[in-house]
Amino acid sequence: MNSAPPSPAMRRVLNSPDILHNICEQAYEGGYDADCRTTVAALNATCRAIHRVAVKVLWSRLFSLRPLVKCMPADLWTENVEDGSDLRSTISLTRPPDASEWDRFQANAALVTSFRRFGLAPDIDEDTYRTLCLYHPGSRPLLPNLRELIWEEPDADVFEYGYQLLGLKLTTLHLGQPPSDSLLLPILRSLHMKCPKLAHLSVQCRSSIGPVDPVVSHSISQLDHLETVDMALPLFEDALIHLATLPGLSVAKVFIPRVPSVHDHLLSLDQPIFPSLSVLQLSAIGLEESFIHLMRLTASTQLTEVRLCTAHDPPAPLLREFLDILSSGPSKDILSAVSIFSPLPSSIPLMLSLSALPPLDRPECFLDASVLEPLFSCPELAELELNSFFIKLDDELIRLLATAFPRLQSLRLMPPYNAGRLSEVTLEGLLPLFRHCPDLTHLAVPVNASAPPRALDDTMHSSELLTLEVADSSIGFPDEVAAFLSAHCTHPSFSILSAQVHEGDRDPEHMRLRELHSAMWDQVTRMIRLFVRVRSQERNGRTGKAPER
Repeated sequence: MNSAPPSPAMRRVLNSPDILHNICEQAYEGGYDADCRTTVAALNATCRAIHRVAVKVLWSRLFSLRPLVKCMPADLWTENVEDGSDLRSTISLTRPPDASEWDRFQANAALVTSFRRFGLAPDIDEDTYRTLCLYHPGSRPLLPNLRELIWEEPDADVFEYGYQLLGLKLTTLHLGQPPSDSLLLPILRSLHMKCPKLAHLSVQCRSSIGPVDPVVSHSISQLDHLETVDMALPLFEDALIHLATLPGLSVAKVFIPRVPSVHDHLLSLDQPIFPSLSVLQLSAIGLEESFIHLMRLTASTQLTEVRLCTAHDPPAPLLREFLDILSSGPSKDILSAVSIFSPLPSSIPLMLSLSALPPLDRPECFLDASVLEPLFSCPELAELELNSFFIKLDDELIRLLATAFPRLQSLRLMPPYNAGRLSEVTLEGLLPLFRHCPDLTHLAVPVNASAPPRALDDTMHSSELLTLEVADSSIGFPDEVAAFLSAHCTHPSFSILSAQVHEGDRDPEHMRLRELHSAMWDQVTRMIRLFVRVRSQERNGRTGKAPER
């Protein structure tokens, strides 16, 4: 080992906290890779100059409380290692800690600014959490300087201890995948008191519609610094109106319950709302008149993304009115993404498990070009997603969308799940998209490829298309389909995604066809890549260029 003293250049590095901090962050891969923690720990033990910086980076983020527990005397805790990996071990206390045994725990806990607990790997058990909370000196939280908390604890007995991690400095909170949705309520009810500076709040539920709790809504209504909100739990009018009037709110993803008084209060609003909004997602049982009223009052000139999710398919006239207001608002010239999803995405697994039949007898809900026509006045639309059993998909609709939205980058026109329905879109019907949308990279639309294409194009066209998602589309002539698509889907990484056997309803015949057609679409992908490579070589040979590698 070289024991020579460091060079002048190295001394300058060691005396620069910014450079040392960047080195330590790079060792952590600049993010939250738990496997890199040992690398930062090794840097921390290198020398005193690096230690002063590395110790702060090392403890700035945690994925488990085990490292803190291990700061206590060795006779105080025991560890059960399952597979030789510290990340797969469980740790527990053998006795309550004395006041003098908390020093190292508290010193390092004060350095933690981010705690991310997710995944199924075991952490510490309920008894250890209880002991830590009961015997922790003072009244401060376990992690007093925590600014970010990601809490997806899978153990129901431990999940509730997320409450003990809330603190006055917390600005980012995500609660996700609780073992039971009721476990969310005690944490959410106390947000305005425990973390009044909260700026980013995200809450996911296990059920398709979370519990309705007015106390939670009241707590949200007292958070004055929110900038982004993603709430799967329904909110009452106090929280909704509060969010609508926050000057700095840029992202609002909310669930509005089917409670008449809530919609009455929303309809009574008469002042501009959402002054700084860039992303809006409205989820509900059904599309209500109050939603249209909210869109009419939205004053933001920065709204780029709108998503509407309803449990029940909206009537076509009401949806057109909603889109008409959206496309004539202050942000119509920068609106870039619109998504309409019925039913709620979270309810689809339940529908499949119950073998629910797709609705077919509601003509008032049919979505055709006339419903989408208001969006044609939004020149910057780059992403359009429609998920409904009532989309009237045919070649004419594809042509109109390709003509109206030449800047499209992603287009999804899909049923909520695969149920064996035959599409009216032909392979030739995709040509307007290939010709008029040069930036299109992702396309999801079921097609009817049971008949061979009528005409093949010998000319290769440059394409940015990376994925073509065809769901459970039928296909009968994979060779001809591959020859047709290879003239237009020329990106070297292009692939076709088709539904696998269990991705859809449980009808035996539908499952058999999905398995058959999936194999054929995979064959088409392989042939397209071969055809594109051969055509490229032929073209380069004619022009005298070297073959592309």
